[in-house]
Amino acid sequence: MRIKIRILPTLALISLNTALASEPTLCLSCHGDNSRAATSAPLLDAQLKPYLQKQLQQFRAGERGSDPADAAGQTMAAVAKTLTDADIAQFAGYFAALPKTAVAAEPAAAELLDKGRRLYIGNCGTCHGNQAEGNNALHAPALAAQSPAYLLLQLQHFRSGLRGQLKTDKPGRQMAMMAKTLTEQDVQAVVAYIGAGLP
Repeated sequence: MRIKIRILPTLALISLNTALASEPTLCLSCHGDNSRAATSAPLLDAQLKPYLQKQLQQFRAGERGSDPADAAGQTMAAVAKTLTDADIAQFAGYFAALPKTAVAAEPAAAELLDKGRRLYIGNCGTCHGNQAEGNNALHAPALAAQSPAYLLLQLQHFRSGLRGQLKTDKPGRQMAMMAKTLTEQDVQAVVAYIGAGLP
């Protein structure tokens, strides 16, 4: 009996460690360096842990990614439905602890960058930070390393109502309200400014 008591916890620990070591692969198949461009998935490296947890919980609950017009969101929602609370906490911690990925700045016209800078300072910086580093206290994600294509898509989703409509999602509703004050040209300018490295 003593042997069983000693062996079973050891086997459980080995099984748990194996699962923990392999789990990020589930995310990296879309969010990894070699696949982000093809999948249009956001960069998760150094993203804020509470934000990642909240988004995974919303995907799992069907609060995000349930609209047929959001194909990528539907894919993410299907994945999130397989996750436990422990999985979500682990994934969020794993990516939040990674060093921030260096992303090449996207070139843009000086006039567009100037407009984007003014819009970002006036509309975005208070929540997302001067360098788009994010703000845990305000539940605002880091934006600095995201691709312009991803940022543009999410702003369009907020403007169209695909995101930020739930009463339970106060930060999302605030973001949707802010996004709706921007014109399409404003959105393009803000995205260009962030994509250029916030010069």
